[in-house]
Amino acid sequence: MTSNYILKDHDSYEPVSIVKCYYMSDNKKTVVVRLPNGKVICLPKTTIQSEFSKEKKFLQEFHIDDWILRKFGLI
Repeated sequence: MTSNYILKDHDSYEPVSIVKCYYMSDNKKTVVVRLPNGKVICLPKTTIQSEFSKEKKFLQEFHIDDWILRKFGLI
């Protein structure tokens, strides 16, 4: 199951995908994001391989490990 807001990062040596989503909040170990379809997911920070802004109002591209996306049924 893939969508138009999840793209495979073919330039990366790691198995990651680029996910377009909105930052919601974070703590020491996790980041909560909202996908464009409204689904909210909590990701371990160790699975995010890119920098991100804590600005909540704009769509960002997060580079996220594929294994966690599979666990959530997103890929």
